[in-house]
Amino acid sequence: MKTMDTFDIYGLVAPVFTPLDEDGEIKFDVIPIYAKYLAKENITGVLVGGTTGEFASFNTQERKELVDAWLKVAGPYKLLNLKVIVQVGGASLPDVITMAQHAEERKVDAIMTLPELYFRPKTAEHLVSYLEVVSKAAPSLPILYYHFPMMTGVNLNIAEFFTLACRRIPNFMGLKADLHDATQLADQLKCGKLTYIANHMLGPSALMGHDSSIATVNNIFPSLVKDIVELTKCGEVDKAKKLQDKLNSMVNGISCNGDFVPCMKAAMEVVTGIKVGPPRMPQKPLNEPDKKRVEDILKMYKY
Repeated sequence: MKTMDTFDIYGLVAPVFTPLDEDGEIKFDVIPIYAKYLAKENITGVLVGGTTGEFASFNTQERKELVDAWLKVAGPYKLLNLKVIVQVGGASLPDVITMAQHAEERKVDAIMTLPELYFRPKTAEHLVSYLEVVSKAAPSLPILYYHFPMMTGVNLNIAEFFTLACRRIPNFMGLKADLHDATQLADQLKCGKLTYIANHMLGPSALMGHDSSIATVNNIFPSLVKDIVELTKCGEVDKAKKLQDKLNSMVNGISCNGDFVPCMKAAMEVVTGIKVGPPRMPQKPLNEPDKKRVEDILKMYKY
């Protein structure tokens, strides 16, 4: 088991898109190209099956196949040396356990889980009990909590949850959350535990000491994100602010054209040339005028 002393997934992690064709079928042949691009950009690792990856639109078998496809090119023994975190939650508990067991068998670097999404936990104890069950299905792997109350409807006292999880779950290593929640945990992030920042506000987060992130922008603008974080850490706050303002303007300009994932998939193709395709139903792809507006925003900022 990775212990508190050996957990080492720091820096910029990309919550990867799922490449799809026009019929919504997974394009597995794009994943090696995608992985090489991320490795070249010095991304630390990938999160497979997050919101950006549209986990809720895939069945358990498809999700396992996606994990295997990423492990073929980005596993711990591959030349690309990208860490692989697998998001196992968002389904019925038996399926979540199946996903966790698959991750355990494949020896991924860590798992992450959402809370139960229908019979939602109402107390920190209830949430920790759920994570305990999931963690026991992958006992050799670090487990992270995916805190996303806007989508899950679960917004408990995060400090109380964190304290209890650290006490009861031996392989609990932290969570993915926004800066507001990260600041509430600052005095508890000891012995290798951390909060991954979930959105694009990476300069302010680095200024507060949170320089690891799992943000969609890490896919599309890795160099810009790295510069923001490094300049902030070096005390070049004015320079970092100018770049953060640029990132904010691009994200706002892109995302105002539709739902977040379809907009960001369109931006990913424009910036990188990697064919991640449209989203799968129930999300809808951007129409041509909206795609053109995304392209125009990126051209304006020379991307």
